[in-house]
Amino acid sequence: MWDFIYSLMTDKRNGGVFKILKAILRVASVLYGLGMVVRTLLYKYKIFEIHSVPMKIISVGNITLGGTGKTPFVVELTRIFREEFRKEPAVLIRGYGWDESAMLKAKLKDTPILVGEERARSARRAIKLYGSDTAILDDGFQHWELGRNLDIVLVDSRNPFGNGCLFPRGVLRERKSSLKRADIVVLTKVNFGTGDTEQLKAEIWKIRGDIEILEAVHRPRHFYDTKQRKDVDLSRVSGKRVMLLSSIGDPEYFEDTVKGLGAVVVEHIAFGDHHNYSESDKSRIIKRCSERAFDLIVTTERKRCCKTGKDEYNLFGSYRSCSSYSYRYNKRQGGLDWQTT
Repeated sequence: MWDFIYSLMTDKRNGGVFKILKAILRVASVLYGLGMVVRTLLYKYKIFEIHSVPMKIISVGNITLGGTGKTPFVVELTRIFREEFRKEPAVLIRGYGWDESAMLKAKLKDTPILVGEERARSARRAIKLYGSDTAILDDGFQHWELGRNLDIVLVDSRNPFGNGCLFPRGVLRERKSSLKRADIVVLTKVNFGTGDTEQLKAEIWKIRGDIEILEAVHRPRHFYDTKQRKDVDLSRVSGKRVMLLSSIGDPEYFEDTVKGLGAVVVEHIAFGDHHNYSESDKSRIIKRCSERAFDLIVTTERKRCCKTGKDEYNLFGSYRSCSSYSYRYNKRQGGLDWQTT
């Protein structure tokens, strides 16, 4: 059901009865927008409490539904704070599924990953149990309950704001004007961008003229062979017929990446972001694989969900941002005590 609704939100279904369904979603988006305004005012006028904790809080979020590359960015940012700023960070996540927390724990073995909807409580636990002095608040832009020192918002340069409509008619969680609350905007996937990056920057600067805008690229680094349990070179898929399996916010980007490595994509079985695979899902995947002629399966970076009898590669990526801009920004902030050396 969600996949069908998402196809309406992203205008992949048009005409006939779909127009009626989109009109219903548009009405729902108006109600959703009113709810967001009321919620914002309740926090603004302190009817709802904003909790503060004795540590630095850096929020990483977005204003669209998934697909901005937030999880790998959180990993890279956490490493910067640990290695460059010599801090003891913790990562606070709500926990949408096993894949997100498992990936973070695997990549950040020396960093506490605290899962829970009450992020203020998680922050206090990080201080008490781990002695953390900094917390990265994952998906925190709409999480008003916990105060923060810095708001970083990721915007997908390939598809910044969808069709411009609020959820559920579009993919916007908040209106574009909400970017005025952000301190830094990071344009992700600029190496795959199909639009005018400078025009997008100008659009954002119209919302807030002094906002810092960085550019980031997300590149594949290697594959992981799940049978042999070892890394393999990206060239391994060149000229191969592959089946793709994903459950991320931007499956088109994943497919374009694999095609860019020279693979021939036979079929892409795409599920919703952070999808938990059911037995029926596994049966469907196995059935589709048995019906197609291909050489191997390529999945996003997660555990394999079922055995198909074919070689399976997980695609691992790396995130790189314009660090010189990031450093310059941090040096300007009088309210923050972390500095470059």
